[in-house]
Amino acid sequence: MKTAHRAIRPFLTVLIAFAALALVALRPAEATPQIRVKEVTFPVTLSDGNTYSIAGRLYYHRSYRNKTLQVAIHGASYNHRYWDAPTVDGHPYSYARFMALLNYAVLAIDQIGSGESSRPAGDFVTLQEAGSGVHQVLDSLRGNDNPLGHTFDEIVLVGHSLGSITATYVQGAYGDADALVTTGMGHVPVPSPFPPDLLAVLLQQPYITLPPEARAALFYNPLLADPDVIALDNAQLLDELPRGLATSVLPFQYDPAVTLVDQVTSPVLVQLGELDPVAPGSTADLEDDAWTSTSDVTVQVLPAMGHDFNLHLHNFLSWIPIHGWIAGTLGWP
Repeated sequence: MKTAHRAIRPFLTVLIAFAALALVALRPAEATPQIRVKEVTFPVTLSDGNTYSIAGRLYYHRSYRNKTLQVAIHGASYNHRYWDAPTVDGHPYSYARFMALLNYAVLAIDQIGSGESSRPAGDFVTLQEAGSGVHQVLDSLRGNDNPLGHTFDEIVLVGHSLGSITATYVQGAYGDADALVTTGMGHVPVPSPFPPDLLAVLLQQPYITLPPEARAALFYNPLLADPDVIALDNAQLLDELPRGLATSVLPFQYDPAVTLVDQVTSPVLVQLGELDPVAPGSTADLEDDAWTSTSDVTVQVLPAMGHDFNLHLHNFLSWIPIHGWIAGTLGWP
């Protein structure tokens, strides 16, 4: 039976207390040397027959063996650093380090065309190519023919925004993960928050860079975001997006064949931000209708949350429920 959507509310005192303790443990990132970070690179072969590299960072506490692995996929205009933003003004913003302290291994990857991964021609990198690359990474992690030399028995795909689209496509096409978490992405059509003239200008280049003012307006609820974080985002976290990936996903809310959402059979957690202009919480009642092949869908609405969940002051309202859902679905890590 599908789970009705619910808001994450501040009266969950035990949850919030646990979140506060975990967040304090993360202040600052420099004071948590027990979280280890390993650079990894996965070779993948795409449809043109060429071999490319997908780069990533593995975050773990003490050891990554015998742990549930979260594979985190960033959204448009970001790379793996979306999942590992630094502590700012005493507040932690690293999802990866937070989850590592809760005994997960977290692999935050750079999608093809972003970060330290290979950068093919911008129009070559479609959703299908990006998805194939992620599939090959996950397939290698199920065996021991991977840069870590270790087999992971439990894998959760975690996406943000465009990364959620990629994760959904991978899960629909290949079924690689045991569970899927999407954040900042929904399948209910809403008006595009991108002005048509801005979109037309952006698509003139094979690699797209969102202007800082557009990112600030689209990605944040300014009442619950530190201006220093927004400035850091535009100075340090900003990355480019392949045009082919952007154009190949544009119709996804209207056509389930784009993301293959109707072919996902695993348990799914969908988190929507109440004030997210890209995937608003007001669509929650209709969201689970898109997931027609799984009976295990939970939709959560995060109060007063903008698009970039990890970079808001109340980011724990996303993080703790994700942990709770994974633990309830797959068992405590």
